[in-house]
Amino acid sequence: MDKTLDDVQLDFATALLNVNGEQRLLQALVGDEAKNRKRVAFYRNNLRQMWYRVLASAYPVLRELLGDDFFLTLSREYGAADPAWSGDLNRFGSRMAELLEAWPLTATYRYLADVARLEWLVHRAYFAADAVTLTSDGQARCTRETLQNSSLRLHPAVELLHTSTSAADLWLWAHDSEQNLEPRNCERPQWMVVVRPRWIPDVMVVSPTAFEMLRDLRNGAALGDALDAALARDSNFDFERNWQAWLNHGIVVSG
Repeated sequence: MDKTLDDVQLDFATALLNVNGEQRLLQALVGDEAKNRKRVAFYRNNLRQMWYRVLASAYPVLRELLGDDFFLTLSREYGAADPAWSGDLNRFGSRMAELLEAWPLTATYRYLADVARLEWLVHRAYFAADAVTLTSDGQARCTRETLQNSSLRLHPAVELLHTSTSAADLWLWAHDSEQNLEPRNCERPQWMVVVRPRWIPDVMVVSPTAFEMLRDLRNGAALGDALDAALARDSNFDFERNWQAWLNHGIVVSG
């Protein structure tokens, strides 16, 4: 029985993802088998190069940590494990942290998965919607009393992440041209906020209390309630200083 077009397309996709699975496709193609095998290999190589370019764009720090040759191997491993499912290639690579935790070659280096988590949030921040942020004019002079009943939300580009390793330090070092990126003393938890002031994503390291307050605001808590919870966690929490930093980095917008 002749194969349908859908069957041949499925065999073609399988052959691109797995060289050992190309025989079914070759049997359905006309012409010289050796030439067909080379043609399939050409398409497979193009696919792998696409995986590499897309993932290197989303994970530049991870690429620097691993080195180009190893990252190329990683990109092939990822592409085979989680092929692109959307026509928007900016969505490809969302499960990199999961692969790094499960893949034997990287599983023991926990900071790699945490860096991947952070880089994916930075990547998402590039494409997040925009919103009018609160400015320092006037708002910076507000006190906790005047802001108590304000309705606020976080900017759509803002992301919150807590990691068990110092992923933020690695990300920040990678963006400092005067620093050599060498992972050391990484076994330290960090609380961080991905921000996008002036359309350029950046990473802020914050205190656990500030992190929890921002998470409460993201979950819909009123500012007064979120501040009360923060002060219950840490009676010395400096709201005014944190508020100024949130304004400067475009974190909060009007509700």
